[in-house]
Amino acid sequence: MYSAIFKLLPLFDAIRLSILLFVRRYFFKFGKVIFSQTGEDIIIQWILKDIQNGFYLDVGCHHPYKISNTFQLYLKGWRGIAIDANPALIAKWKRKRKNDIPIMAAISDEEKEVTFYEFKESEANTMDEGMMREWKQKFNYRSERKLTTQTLTTVLDTHLPKGQKIDLMTVDVEGNDFNVIKSIDLVVYRPKLIVVEIHGTDLSNIQQNEIYKYLISNNYNLVSFATMNGYFIDTTQA
Repeated sequence: MYSAIFKLLPLFDAIRLSILLFVRRYFFKFGKVIFSQTGEDIIIQWILKDIQNGFYLDVGCHHPYKISNTFQLYLKGWRGIAIDANPALIAKWKRKRKNDIPIMAAISDEEKEVTFYEFKESEANTMDEGMMREWKQKFNYRSERKLTTQTLTTVLDTHLPKGQKIDLMTVDVEGNDFNVIKSIDLVVYRPKLIVVEIHGTDLSNIQQNEIYKYLISNNYNLVSFATMNGYFIDTTQA
């Protein structure tokens, strides 16, 4: 992995990451290196273990390294499209993950003007007013601005390389996740695995969740649920 790190990352970042990995392996020989928030990248790699050099669609991608579901895949030769409504974070992706296609966009199921609420802790940024009020109790609210949303289908029509299939779609947009899921044409574009935050539910009532019902009706099966994320596999590709 070390040679890949120096090929894929800026020199200073590559040195820092190499030192971190060396120290972790020295002191925690049997530990797993995790870059995601709650181990999503480990679960994703287990489910998609047979895919080499795959392609991901990372919606609400946040930072190119921190709390990233796709960074570990990137280091293993994957590439993809990264979408976020925060221009500062997309600028970092352009500098630090040059093999990806970073896009500054707000995604929803229709094109419309929305309010984008921003926090000092950028992982809490949201277009959902209810989520904004909840996060105000926990995080440092900074500002808001108006954005015009796009659908995922529109973005993919423009930016997905011709003939490229999508092996993974990961969605983390703080309360607007279902609208993002609905915004992709699952007849034209069918990610093999969809990982999406499912708020306000657990395995005891997941069959009532709107995201679950929508994806099941579109021939996806729930193959894992961990912390706040559902993992749905396309049954037509099985």
